[in-house]
Amino acid sequence: MTQKEFYIWLEGFMTNRDWTTIKQVDIESIQNKIKEVKDDFIYLPKIAVCVHLYHHDMWDEIKEYLNNIDHPYKLYVNICGYTPNELPSDFKWEEYLRLHPDLSLNNLLTKDKVTKHFLRFGIRENRHYKQSQIDVIDKINSYSDNCVIIKSPNKGMDIGGFLYTYKHVDDDTDIILKIHTKKGLGDTSNPSNSLKVHGVNKAKKIGEEWFKNLMNGVLKNKNQVNNIINEFTLNPKCGMVGFKLYNNYDVNIKEMEKIYKLINIHPKEDDPFFVGGTTFWVSNVVMKKYFTNENIDKILDILPYGYVHEPSPNHAMERIFGCFVYNDQKEIKIIT
Repeated sequence: MTQKEFYIWLEGFMTNRDWTTIKQVDIESIQNKIKEVKDDFIYLPKIAVCVHLYHHDMWDEIKEYLNNIDHPYKLYVNICGYTPNELPSDFKWEEYLRLHPDLSLNNLLTKDKVTKHFLRFGIRENRHYKQSQIDVIDKINSYSDNCVIIKSPNKGMDIGGFLYTYKHVDDDTDIILKIHTKKGLGDTSNPSNSLKVHGVNKAKKIGEEWFKNLMNGVLKNKNQVNNIINEFTLNPKCGMVGFKLYNNYDVNIKEMEKIYKLINIHPKEDDPFFVGGTTFWVSNVVMKKYFTNENIDKILDILPYGYVHEPSPNHAMERIFGCFVYNDQKEIKIIT
């Protein structure tokens, strides 16, 4: 059977059937038919990998996980910018001065003048303040020749980074992988609960373990990644894949209701599951059904700057991604 013959068969098979209510026995029939013609029928889904790179020093670790993707994909990397009127904890005025010769030309040579320049102009102009910011962009560009780098404010943590990025994702993308760096420490002005309770050393270990678990849920090895992509390809009910499912909503329900109004959706299930940690593969059919540039901007407007604790719009969106999947009559899967 040729590819053309398969599509003719599929069109006839789906007569009087609906993709949103298709039965498992019908899905198995389609899967078996694809297996019959797999030598002639090669479908390569268009994949977008969206990385929120808040911790620049974790790029090399992220890269090793990305090496487990054998399929062609387009890489989108979100480089997190600054919080308005806030000096980064690792800001060194001498390095900022060295990176921007125009400051010397304008006789801005003291710590006070250089710092004021960064707060007034550097943040707004998204200027680098340390060499490592430049180096990581060079590393990313050298890693992939099919890469888009998006700079955005430090707003909404990984959720905000993803929403800024999603506006740039090609419309004909089939599957999206959303990943992000994580250390579990919060920031200097608002430390994580783990850091406050356990201290820095144990909090680091907890953060490292959580990050590893999240990544192993989506990029553990090549075999797992191939199985995930095949699941999306062969099973139209597959909407999302991630590490672990949760359904704790109570703390964030009021924030969720605010976002429901912004994007005009109503959950069709009570307490549907979601992927904790917002590291997942997701069908872009689902995302396109609920996201527009207009309502993404509305969500971004209410996301807070910097690191925040629950309840928050960030944690609300983490749960709403799961609602998207169930509202579209699809499933969230764990594939090991």
